[in-house]
Amino acid sequence: MVTITDVSKRAGVSRSTVSRVVAGNGYVSETNRKAIETAIAELGYRPNTLAQALRSNRSNVIGAVVVDIGTPYFANIVYGVQRAIRPAGKSLMVSSGYANQDQEARAIVEMVDRSCDGIVLYLERPMRADAVEILRKARIPVVSIGHDHCPLSRGIVSLDNFEGARAAMRYLLEQGHRDIVYLSGDPTIGDAIDRLEGVKAALAEVGRTLDDIEVLAGLFHESFGYSAGRDLLARRRDFTAVFAGADVIAAGFYLALGEAGLRVPHDISVIGFDDGYHAQFMSPPLTTIRQKPDDLGEKAAGHLLDLLAEPSAGPLQSLVRTNLVLRSSVAALQPVKEVA
Repeated sequence: MVTITDVSKRAGVSRSTVSRVVAGNGYVSETNRKAIETAIAELGYRPNTLAQALRSNRSNVIGAVVVDIGTPYFANIVYGVQRAIRPAGKSLMVSSGYANQDQEARAIVEMVDRSCDGIVLYLERPMRADAVEILRKARIPVVSIGHDHCPLSRGIVSLDNFEGARAAMRYLLEQGHRDIVYLSGDPTIGDAIDRLEGVKAALAEVGRTLDDIEVLAGLFHESFGYSAGRDLLARRRDFTAVFAGADVIAAGFYLALGEAGLRVPHDISVIGFDDGYHAQFMSPPLTTIRQKPDDLGEKAAGHLLDLLAEPSAGPLQSLVRTNLVLRSSVAALQPVKEVA
């Protein structure tokens, strides 16, 4: 294994001079810097990150616990975290909590045990007391995304679910729809809770309540949209529009409609939430609420880096906005003409 001593001999400089170049701090003349960089390239030297961590008391590893890294949504959040920390010389460790309190606690403890410098958390359940105590003793900064289930968070990044859902429901109402079905996500999940409040607010603007529409709740998954669509169409067909609480739910609902011989938006209008990568390629392209999950991750990681640089900073807060994206899955409701 090539050592820092080998590099110093090849470059004709002291070990301490090589160390300053590798660490990126302290003055080194341009001539010596080029000689060291040449020696490193020729010898294939790689710094011992473990030794560096022991010297600096920093692992240069950031932890991230999300709900499920196997889904495109949370993969994009992780992408945003990495986009922020890479330029700062940090590496990333990721784990899933699966919206389960015990799994979330396990993931957090693993991050602490592996000496992460700080952690970005996207939790769906209140943090278990023993995990809170372990995190407290670790004395590392924590930034939460979404609902803050960690009492030790020094920063929080929120998505404007409320305004996004209000904009979606308001648009359906503006198009004349009143017989509406809202396919919500899991009502115990923070995003679903906030979006339902946005739906209520839009209905209140026209003197209506949740009792005036039908609300069905299930997983943020295509299978829920499909099964809910089949069940709905088997018992009623008098609704004119569906607000799907996520684009994946809308995708499943599209399939159920197609199997029933119905068309979007000719028979039923559909609006989604997320503007995932497939929304614009659905048939017809889905009108939806755009959010940028990578922005959530990037802002959270940015706050974490700020807290590492200035531990007394905080609490830090950011709100990621949403916006309505109009495509062709919603049609204005045509008034029924009375026959004389």
